[in-house]
Formats: sequence, C-alpha cells, structure tokens
Amino acid sequence: MSQTAGSLTSNGHRLLAETACRLPAGIELLGPVYWIAGTLVSGASLYLGGIEAFAVTLAVLIALWSFADLRTSLCLSTAYMIFLFVFFQNEAPLGDELPQEFFYWGAGVAFITAGVCCATLFSRKTAWFLTWKRMSANASVAVAAMLVMTFAAAANGLWLGNQPFAVVRQLFGCVLLPVYFFCALAILRSDADVDRWLRGVNWSIALGALWYAEKLSATSITRGVYFREQSPLTTYAGAAGVIAFALVVERSSLWRRLQGLAQLILCAAAIVLMGNRAALASLVAACGLLVIVAVSRRGVLAGTLALVIVAGGIGDAFYFGNRFLEHRGVGGDIARRFIIRISEDRSFQGRMAQMEAVMATVRKSPVLGAGLGSETVFLAPEEGRLRLTSVDNGWGYVMLKMGLLGLAVFLAVLGLLLWRSLRHLLRYPRGTLRANTMALLGVLLYGVIVFWSGPAFLHFTSAGFFGTTFAAILVLADSRAAEIETAMREAQG
Repeated sequence: MSQTAGSLTSNGHRLLAETACRLPAGIELLGPVYWIAGTLVSGASLYLGGIEAFAVTLAVLIALWSFADLRTSLCLSTAYMIFLFVFFQNEAPLGDELPQEFFYWGAGVAFITAGVCCATLFSRKTAWFLTWKRMSANASVAVAAMLVMTFAAAANGLWLGNQPFAVVRQLFGCVLLPVYFFCALAILRSDADVDRWLRGVNWSIALGALWYAEKLSATSITRGVYFREQSPLTTYAGAAGVIAFALVVERSSLWRRLQGLAQLILCAAAIVLMGNRAALASLVAACGLLVIVAVSRRGVLAGTLALVIVAGGIGDAFYFGNRFLEHRGVGGDIARRFIIRISEDRSFQGRMAQMEAVMATVRKSPVLGAGLGSETVFLAPEEGRLRLTSVDNGWGYVMLKMGLLGLAVFLAVLGLLLWRSLRHLLRYPRGTLRANTMALLGVLLYGVIVFWSGPAFLHFTSAGFFGTTFAAILVLADSRAAEIETAMREAQG
C-alpha cells in the first residue's frame, strides 16, 4: 500500500515537472495569436488614447512577452526605443526644457524593465549557477559598487535639497545600466545568445537609420539646403556602425561582410544627415582603434603601420572636407557643419562654460559631488544664463552627481571590461566568437569616446543597451576562457 502511494506521489511530481517544462513552449506556440491580439489592442489604444497610450501599451506587451521568451524581449527593448525615435519624436532633446515625449517613453522603459527583471527571476531557463559565477567576477563587483554609488548619490541629492523629481528621474537612468547588466548576465547563456542579440539589435538600429537617412536626404534635396534633425538615435547608430565595421573586418563569410557594410553605410549616413559631430567622430575613432587592435596581433610593426594609415585617413578626410567648405548646396552645408573652428563654435563654448561651472561645484564637494538632481548655472554664448540639471559631458555628469568617488568606481568598471575584452583576444583564431568580441570592444570604445558629449551610459534612452553590452562582454570572455581551457586539456592529453 505504501509502495503504491509512493508510486502515485512520484508520478504526480513527474507530471507536474513535465507540465512546468512544457508551459513555456506552449506560450511560445501561442506567439502569433498573442501578437495579433496585441496589435489589435495597440491599435485601439492609439485610436482612443493617442500616441502616449499606444507607446505604453506596446511596452506592456513586450514586458509580458518576457515570460515567454526573455532573449527576444532583450532585443525588443532596444527595438522599442528605435521605434519611438523614428515615429514618435516631436521635440529635439535640446535646451533646458525636458521633451514631453520623455515622460511616456520613460514609462514604457519602466514597464519593459520590470517585465524583464521579473521574468529573469522566475524563469526556469535561468542558469543560476552560471549566473552567480559571472556575478563574482571583478567587473560584476565593480558594477554592483556603481549601483550602490548611484543610490548614495540619490540620497545625497535629497539630503542637499535638490528637486525630488529631478533626483528620481536621474536615478532611473543611472540604475538602468546595472539592472540590465545583471539581467543580461542571467539571460545570455552562451556566445550563441550574444550573437543572436547582436544581430537583432544591429538590424533594428540599421532600419531606424535607413528611415532617417531617407527622410532627411529627401527633405534636403527637395528644399535645396542641408536639413538636419537631432535624435537620440545617433548614439545607437554610432554603436551599430562600430559593430558592423567589426563584422566587415573579422567575418570570413562574404554574405555577413556585405550585411555589415550595408549597416555601416546606413548608420554613418544617418549620423551625417542628422549632423551629430560627436557621434561621427566617436564612430571614426572607435573604428580606427579596432583596426589597430586587429592588426596588432601580427606584431608591433604592423600595429604601428595601422596607426599611421588610420591617422592618414582621418587627415585626408579633413583635407577633402575643407575643399567643400566654399561650395554651395547640401555638400557645402554638411562640410561646414562638421569642419569647424573651435574658437568660433558657440556650442563648444557653451559646453566649456558649463564644465567650468561643474568643476567649481566639484571643488566644493569633491568626494560625493552635489548629488543627483543637482543643477549647474552658467552663461551660454547665445542662450544667456542657463540652469540645467544635466551636463553635456558624461565625465562631468559623473563628477557632479557622484563626485570623484563615483568617477573612480565608474572608471574601474570600464577598465575591467576593457581588460576582459582584450584578454586572449589577440591570440584567438578568426571566427564568430572573435568577431563578436571585437564588435563589443568597439561599442565599449565608442561609448567611452562619445561619453565626452553627454551621459550616454547613464541616460534612460540608451543605458539599457550599454548595460546589456557590458554583460555580453563578460559572457564572451567566459566562452573564450572555457574554449582555451578545453584546447589546453586536449593538447596535454
């Protein structure tokens, strides 16, 4: 009798386990039905509640889909931002006023982030043993310290009497990077998952860049003048351009190289037509550094030659650009936008005035800074007296909000990730793993350079993307270390 009861109990546990394992597969089979119903609901929300309701509804659908397919939702979180930039941006993110779009964009990002976090915690597909191992890495510990530093900066801002809304808003942007970092550590199990994420993200960005390139080029040709439009898409376009360049350099497949070349051209064209000097300069510099890294594995002489060639290419670009300065039409307007004299550029002068105000505040509170939500007051050449809570320089932003202590922690994060990217890279054979590692290294270098023009790592429109990139670097580093260890064992055996 007891054996029969035990058998029934055992069969019951087995049936329950099989049902739990089949549940995610069942949800995935209902994917087409889910998205058809979601499209109808989104259309109804657009008709009844306008753009704001539509954007939030779409974010909720992506958040719910996280419980069925986490890896796809990780790609969709980036595609969602590109979709918003392309179709729902009415105001340029400039000046001292916060664009109205940022309010419902932020709500959408919050819903997606909550869905991804909850699904990661409760998913049966999460390999917690592997995740905890990755979290014990030095770079992960540094990111955790950065998270603690962020909350300390928020508490400091409230203690100093900064505006609570500004504190909460900036806390949200700063927290996204470590949150997506730790979620991606659990979601991306292998280098194959990273490769899939890179493909999905790069194509979504490239399609957004294609839309902007067509729109702005058609408008410029029709009006006969250089028509440009500011958009946060330029940050993504520069990162995707670096990824595409790495594919062109490292991929052995001709088809993948052609795809990379098409993506690179689209992203570069979009940046040029949007007139973002910082993104274009960062893209060129990051690609040049990747060339030097790729060639350096063949020796110091080859690396030096690559450095000379890259420098010469940049010099030639300036030479031919200068020849267009006197031309009329769209070509001349573009050249005059990107080739400037710093002493005459009002934008650069305004940034320098703002940094002087930032450094004056940092000198008063060097350790913890002025906290999140703090303001800088300075005189801009054209706008006059400005009072801003943000800083048009990422390094100045970190120093102002978190002090020199926060800057040290942030530099530790970037330094450890750079070391993990370069470790074993130069002696690793050509293939998908090395190409993706080069691509992520390029994104890291691009982010460090473009950070001089704004807090891209810590802004809610791009922090999730960079947090996932940081995690992908560690995932690929573990994959490389495991393959090298296996190869060494086989050689010894």
